[in-house]
Amino acid sequence: MHPLEKKTLKTIRQKELFQDGESVIIGVSGGPDSMALLHVLARLESELNLTLIAVYLDHGLRPKKETAKEADLVRAQADSLGVSFVTREVSVRKFARDKGLSTEHAARLLRYNFFSDTAKERSARKIAVAHTANDQAEEVLLRLIRGTGRKGLCGMKMVRDKMIVRPFLNIRKVQLLDYLSQKKIDFLTDSSNQDRTFTRNRVRLDLIPYLADHFNPNISRTLRQTATILQDEETLLEEITKISLNEIIEEKQGDHELPVVELTLNKFSAVDIAIQRRVLETVFWKMEAEPNFRQVEQVIELAVSGETGSKTHLARGLRVNKTRSRLCFSYPRGRVRDRGDLEKPQPVEFEIFINGPGTYVVPETGNTFIFEELDRVATQSEIRTRNVEFLDLDLVSFPLILRSVRSGDIFYPLGAPGRKKVNDFLADLKIPLKERARIPLLVSGGVTAALPGIRPGHDFRITPATKRVLKITVEHNNKDLY
Repeated sequence: MHPLEKKTLKTIRQKELFQDGESVIIGVSGGPDSMALLHVLARLESELNLTLIAVYLDHGLRPKKETAKEADLVRAQADSLGVSFVTREVSVRKFARDKGLSTEHAARLLRYNFFSDTAKERSARKIAVAHTANDQAEEVLLRLIRGTGRKGLCGMKMVRDKMIVRPFLNIRKVQLLDYLSQKKIDFLTDSSNQDRTFTRNRVRLDLIPYLADHFNPNISRTLRQTATILQDEETLLEEITKISLNEIIEEKQGDHELPVVELTLNKFSAVDIAIQRRVLETVFWKMEAEPNFRQVEQVIELAVSGETGSKTHLARGLRVNKTRSRLCFSYPRGRVRDRGDLEKPQPVEFEIFINGPGTYVVPETGNTFIFEELDRVATQSEIRTRNVEFLDLDLVSFPLILRSVRSGDIFYPLGAPGRKKVNDFLADLKIPLKERARIPLLVSGGVTAALPGIRPGHDFRITPATKRVLKITVEHNNKDLY
């Protein structure tokens, strides 16, 4: 057995990368790294009792003649090894344009989507990719340049999500080239690997050689060692963070087939800032966005000192809104490059006649309003009850009207020095614009009698002369409202 095959077998067994009898998808581009992975795993197939499926993806970024040659080579090599072969074509540029992504990010998403789809079709539990020790060094440096936390500086893991495996992650590229040469295995070089338009290529072709020549000849090894140390520490911190994550965040399915993540503010504020950063990094990854220090700090600032209703605009349409109790991460209009507010509230209009005591449901607000007649004066403790208002029944005129707030509506709030516009009063209470559209106005004889659940009107207040009381109870289905 070749030394590379022995070393790979040892890694697979030590790290338990594969289980006996598993089917494994192998991403093969036709380049030297992936071609070496295909041949090494094929040599170990019977030893490990695996079933292999080689897959090739044409990203649509290079001349068809070039990619067809690669696909033919991978197919021929797979056939010679008795390995199944699957291929697909995609349009990365269109996907990147539609989703507002960089070409690199779009290519990566489509590639792994293809791998996952094929794994499901073939009942494969693992996906093997050919990242090497050189790739690890490049990845750590790239993440450092772009800005990241400890988790990012850990680089790639040998096993990710219990499905993606990297058997060559501790093996240098030169060892793979030696193997291919000794075994006389053909491979092709992707022309885009020399395209300096891509940041990763500039890191590999320019930055790492420069650092090696002028600062540290072993820069790649140093970067890998740093990643290994941080990964070990990361394992411990991940366990601590998981406990917080389960209590702090809630995931939902949003529009445009993109996730929505909500973060509970009081629980988030209770943890150390180091854990806060890690929680936010996890949220960014869940939102399919790469976290960087500036954006993480922006969100922490919003959580700590931002006013209710304030928001942070992040890249490619990602927005973070602050309510009284939560931070909400979402893509209001999908992945777009638009600036500014993407969540302008849609007007909500409703009008219900209150003919007398009873229960009234207002679908537009999602709330229920209960009107009761009391033949006694409310106690002070009752008056202070949240979401309950008390009016002098003899001062109101049925039918009352419960309706949406309109521009120009005037209100004399109990305890205020005088009358003011309803929208100004709601703004003073720091109620977000989006939520104000669902707040009802109670009108008696053309005068605002109350904002139920928020404040009674001064002209309809309980006084020592009050004999009969109208009690209004608001049952909220939306806990963030009010």
